[in-house]
Amino acid sequence: MAHDHDHDHDHDHDHDHEHDEEFAEELDEFLGEFQELLGSDPEAAMELVESVDESFSAHPLIRIAHAHAVWVTKGAAEARGELETLVTAEPDFSDAHYALADVYGELKEEALRVKHFERVLELDEKDDAEAGFDASAFQELIVKSAEQALTGLPSPYRERLQGVPVLLEPRPSKALVKDGFDPRALALFEGPTPAAGDESEPPPPKRIVLYTANLPAEFEDEEELASEVELTLLQEIGNYFGLEDDELDRLGLE
Repeated sequence: MAHDHDHDHDHDHDHDHEHDEEFAEELDEFLGEFQELLGSDPEAAMELVESVDESFSAHPLIRIAHAHAVWVTKGAAEARGELETLVTAEPDFSDAHYALADVYGELKEEALRVKHFERVLELDEKDDAEAGFDASAFQELIVKSAEQALTGLPSPYRERLQGVPVLLEPRPSKALVKDGFDPRALALFEGPTPAAGDESEPPPPKRIVLYTANLPAEFEDEEELASEVELTLLQEIGNYFGLEDDELDRLGLE
C-alpha cells in the first residue's frame, strides 16, 4: 500500500513541475505584453495588470509590474508606497529595490536611493555567485565590440579617445554605488578633475570602464550583446562630451 502512495506522490511531483513550467511561460508572455502596452498605452497596461487572476496577482513580478504602471500613470509618490510594501515582503528581490531606488531618485530622496542601490549591488553579486555566472566568458566579445565602436568613430572623437584605456570590471564598485552611481550601469566614463575656471571642451576621459556582468544580464545572444556594447559606448561618449542631436547623429546614434 505504501508503495502505491509513493507512486502517487511522484506523479504529483511531475505534475507540479509541468505546472511550474507552464506558469513561468504564461507569466513571461503576460509580462512581454504588459511592457509593450506600458510604452504605448499606460492606462491600458494598468487595466491589464489589474485584471489578472489571483494565481498571478500575488507573484512578485506581477506586483512590480503593477507598481510600474502606477508610477507611469499616477507618479512616483503613488508608486513609492507600493514598492516599499513589496520590498518588505520580498527583501531579496533586487528588481524591486532597483525600482524603489529610481522612485526615490525622482522624489529627490538621495539617501534612500543610495541605500537601495547598495542593496541591489549586494543582491546581484549574490545571484551571480549562486547561479555560477562567470562574466569573464564575455570579455573577449565585449573588448572586440568596444574596439570596433571606438575605431569606427568620426573625427575628432576618434582622436580624442585614442589611448584612453578601456577597462573591464564585473559591476560598479561599492564605493561608486555609495556615491549614488547606478549599480546596473553598463559603462563609466571617468573624467579628470576639471581645472578651476576651465570652461572649454571637456578633456578626454581618464578611462572607460565596461561592466561585464551588467551587460550580458540585459541581452540574450552574442549579436545583441555586441551591438549593445557599441550603443552603450556611443551614448556615453555623447553624454561625456555633451553632444547635441546633430553631433549624435554623426556618431550613428540617432
